[in-house]
Amino acid sequence: MLTTSLRGNDMRFLPTMIHGILDYLVGLLVIVLPFTLSLQGSQKWTLVVIGILVILYSAMTDYEMGLVRYLRIRFHLALDAVFGLAMLLTPGLLDFPADARWPNYVLGVLALVLVAVTDVRALGTAATK
Repeated sequence: MLTTSLRGNDMRFLPTMIHGILDYLVGLLVIVLPFTLSLQGSQKWTLVVIGILVILYSAMTDYEMGLVRYLRIRFHLALDAVFGLAMLLTPGLLDFPADARWPNYVLGVLALVLVAVTDVRALGTAATK
């Protein structure tokens, strides 16, 4: 039954290892995105900075893909939610061309979905000790 399967943390099925790989890929994609969309000025550099920040906080997260392992996964997911909201709001706030908005919206929604479905216990980290 649907209500039974969504009870508790059953909705959090995505391993942090896969989430971590997606973090770095999304960060790189966000850096490349303004160049492929021919964005200029603040539109371009805002996305580049956002992409760099995603890579930096991912590298500092206490999960399998973290390099420094300082930030807890729950805090990382909160930053991912901020990232998702930023991707949803940035096109309107910076007046992106209509045909350049949809990739930001897709990435924003996917980021929020990943926040909801990522398991909060990474293997071999402080959260499992």
